[in-house]
Amino acid sequence: MKNSLLFFGVLLLAFSFSCKKKNLKYVIKGTITDSSFNAPLSGATVTIYVTTTSNNTPVQKVALTTDASGNYSYELDRDKLQNVIISVEKDHYFGDETTTTLDNLSLEDDNTFNYSVYAKSWVRLHFVSDGTKTIKYYKQVGKTGCLECCPSGEVQLDNVTDQSVYCINNGNTQYQIFYDVQGTSNNGTLSVNTVPFDTTDILISY
Repeated sequence: MKNSLLFFGVLLLAFSFSCKKKNLKYVIKGTITDSSFNAPLSGATVTIYVTTTSNNTPVQKVALTTDASGNYSYELDRDKLQNVIISVEKDHYFGDETTTTLDNLSLEDDNTFNYSVYAKSWVRLHFVSDGTKTIKYYKQVGKTGCLECCPSGEVQLDNVTDQSVYCINNGNTQYQIFYDVQGTSNNGTLSVNTVPFDTTDILISY
């Protein structure tokens, strides 16, 4: 009888352990901050994708919306995961994305992924001249490394009378260029603080 009870106890313990193992979850949470206004970003979409040991193509698990405090949280089943991809997006904001391996996630503690994103803004470089001069300019301060960003290298414009170049930037941050009108002493630095969701002008008259 005692042996039977012992055997039954071992089976129950094994079954309980198996159930717990199958129900293991990763808690993924964090806060999204609006860096342009130094405030929580509500209404941002946080999408979580995963790849598995048998499929390297990212599969969407969930799309969350941040609350009024910019928070999000999700319990991700362990399964046979390989990578977890967390993507942050909101209209008129620059997005962000993180890819992490399973080895970097904890089952015992919360996995916190915080993000700071900027509102989009634009600067209009407005060149006005008599159509006989050459001007060279380059960006000294401003957003780099995005698909929409203007180049950081030197740009040359010839025989301009009235021309505008639009460049994207992080909202509420500085945008600065250095310009040099060839064959003259007219050169210098011009900068503005770009307004979120709007376009700010820099006039270059030469």
